[in-house]
Amino acid sequence: MSKDGLVRIVMPPNRLKRKIGDGAPELPESAALLFQDAISKLKRQYSEHLARELNDLRTLVDTTSPELGESAIFAVAHRIRGEGRHFGYTCVGCIADSLCTFLEAPGYTATQAKAVIRLHADTMILLKADCDTLGEGAAAAKARILSQEIARAVKHVLRPCEGGSGCDIDEQCASIGR
Repeated sequence: MSKDGLVRIVMPPNRLKRKIGDGAPELPESAALLFQDAISKLKRQYSEHLARELNDLRTLVDTTSPELGESAIFAVAHRIRGEGRHFGYTCVGCIADSLCTFLEAPGYTATQAKAVIRLHADTMILLKADCDTLGEGAAAAKARILSQEIARAVKHVLRPCEGGSGCDIDEQCASIGR
């Protein structure tokens, strides 16, 4: 405060403002189009990469025991979880997140793991196809329903319902001979 009781505001010189001025220069329209084109190419490349990742995941599930392939399966799911949302596959990333969460939880058997991992892998493959053909917005609605159903199925795999309890999953399993 000054001697007369007034507050004095001191503004130090702004060196950044001297360097760049009052605002950032606008990008020319051609640069924006180049950026959009580059992003589209990256999305196409990621779509191909994601297809390979999902194929690798499915191969791991089919050819290795869950105990031996668990870290590799987790690594693939973790990559998809992190990368999917950046390239228009958020719903696939959400299912990969569910798989990571399952693999981090203790207390499942090898048989349970194989069933749950296969369920997640197949769901991600289907959602990727939907994202490619319908766009992510349309696939997202289906993904919300599938996420809920996967959660129910995983819960059922880990804690099966008792026979005769009216569990619709038990009835579905019985109808397909499981």
